[in-house]
Amino acid sequence: MEIRRYTPEMKLVWDRFVRESRNATFLLTRDYMEYHADRFTDCSYMFLDGKGKVETLLPGSLHGDQLRSHGGLTYGGFILGPHSSGAAPANPMTWLEALVPALKDEGITSLLYKGIPHIYHRYPAEEDLYALWRLGARLCCRNLATVIDVANPMRSSRLGKRAVKRRDAAGISVRQTEDAGEFWQIIVDDRRVRHNTTPVHTLAEMQSLRDKFPGEILFFVAEAAGEILAGAVVYKAGGVLHLQYAAATGLGKELYAVDVIYNNLIFDRLKDARWFDFGTSNEDAGRYLNEGMVRHKEEFGGRSIVYDQYLLEL
Repeated sequence: MEIRRYTPEMKLVWDRFVRESRNATFLLTRDYMEYHADRFTDCSYMFLDGKGKVETLLPGSLHGDQLRSHGGLTYGGFILGPHSSGAAPANPMTWLEALVPALKDEGITSLLYKGIPHIYHRYPAEEDLYALWRLGARLCCRNLATVIDVANPMRSSRLGKRAVKRRDAAGISVRQTEDAGEFWQIIVDDRRVRHNTTPVHTLAEMQSLRDKFPGEILFFVAEAAGEILAGAVVYKAGGVLHLQYAAATGLGKELYAVDVIYNNLIFDRLKDARWFDFGTSNEDAGRYLNEGMVRHKEEFGGRSIVYDQYLLEL
């Protein structure tokens, strides 16, 4: 087996393997990973068998003497192809055992591994978690995310009948747009007022990403009488709808315009999805839980899964 640092000329090979994998999403393609390349030192690896065929990929970035998979992404870890296995030779245990001495030779002292949550898997793919445990990695971060099972949603008046009544009473309609500029300031203002922060993405970054992934990054607005009341950015990653951003104006909050967007996406527009992921509600590596945020998300019928990270000392 050969372990090779990723280089740009391998982009097509990398992206093809991601698309054919059991557990990766479009966030792990090079065009998405590299939108913020100026902020991270890429240190991704490709594992090749004796015939030069890709066995697995490990997205990564360097942070001092630590390798993270990946510092700019919510999840990463080994990308598992359809023919990888829980048993040797094409399995995460073999890959990690080969990777550790290679990382040591480069002066890397630890691996921060961000597992891909199971709801994003197209087919079961948790061999990596077993291998990490066998090699002594410890769970260092566990974030709580709230998720709706779209195929079998829990009864929720806020997501269901109540949202429909508010939509009809206020004459709210939902439409898809290609222009983030129609609603981005609403997102910015909401983050500043509620959290004293700014969105992770700039308007230019968000628009550029959408233009590269028009089928996976979707923009929606809720409006009434020609006035935009709310906007949302949704990532369609396999069978999961991930809510990246959503916010409303002052009037939009009074009319619960964001609820109308959720209802429209889940029950009318994107019914082929299996899960709707509201994202996590944590700070401090999961040690602080914003219970108010969790309760709010659960009002729509969501319940919890975990986003885990593991630390492997080398």
